Amino acid sequence: METSSTSALGLYGFITAAFGAAVTVHFQKCEARLNVNPLTGLSLLLLFAAESLFYIYLPQGLGLVLFTLCCGLLYRWICSNGILSPEGKAVLITGCDSGFGYTLAKRLHSLGFHVFAMVLHEDGEGAQELKSVCCNRLTVIEMDVTNGAMIHKVQKEVAKQLENQGELPFGSMSAYGASKAALEFFSDILRQEMKAWGVQISIIQPGATKTAQVGNVNFWEQQHKKLMDGLSPELLHDYGEEYIAEIQQRIVAIGHTFRQDVGPVINTIVTALLAQNPKPRYTTEFVIDVLKILYYYLPSLVTDSVLNQIFIVHKLLPNGVKRSNINQ
Repeated sequence: METSSTSALGLYGFITAAFGAAVTVHFQKCEARLNVNPLTGLSLLLLFAAESLFYIYLPQGLGLVLFTLCCGLLYRWICSNGILSPEGKAVLITGCDSGFGYTLAKRLHSLGFHVFAMVLHEDGEGAQELKSVCCNRLTVIEMDVTNGAMIHKVQKEVAKQLENQGELPFGSMSAYGASKAALEFFSDILRQEMKAWGVQISIIQPGATKTAQVGNVNFWEQQHKKLMDGLSPELLHDYGEEYIAEIQQRIVAIGHTFRQDVGPVINTIVTALLAQNPKPRYTTEFVIDVLKILYYYLPSLVTDSVLNQIFIVHKLLPNGVKRSNINQ
């Protein structure tokens, strides 16, 4: 009996050693490093606690099988959550004039990435502040994402700077004005299509965060003027200036209620960027998941009432609807 117990204890020790060796070899072979966080530590602690419990309370064969299974599952989880080193890696970021793009460019540069910061206006305040970093790992480039010629020019410039560090793949850039829902589905399909190229794509859903233009009255007045100038006489007649102006006023009003700290969004982007196996989708606020449940699983009568109160609420009717009501 004592010999059998000693043999079982030796097998438990062998499995534990094999588990540790497998994790060590994995991180030596790949570019990732172990993501040491409280959850990883807790998982390892639970594994060692389970080892003792299996050994003491379970039949030897069953205990060894369950412990081996636990080690295998934890090995897969630890390896899938490895953190990549930013050293020698390049990142291209659009929209670095302000907001998320600007903050992310500074953050990734501080971590050691080679950052190519795309700005719409090279002489703008954000671009000038990024240029003041004076580091060969941070390159500010003027680019309009709707201009194909500029995109190809930037692609050549980036490839030239990277030289032997590797070619930078460019996907098709969808119109910035596309709806968020359409952009999300596009990104999800793109994620699947780019797998063959070894390119990993994650969708970041930041929630209501106040960046440079949110709540900027002058900016939205300019946007309103552009919209009004571009509308056909027929559409302007059907909707009316007051109805269109109400949208602008509502956007400016709710902008002041948005969260001003961009930190959680930047942290989420960095997490996705450095993850050995990034998730397809990241959300930075619990409320986003709640809204998804509302939208997908509740009757449209309920979701319409809730979402319309949260987002754009029209008190006015389009002129065309008013005329139709009068004629009825």
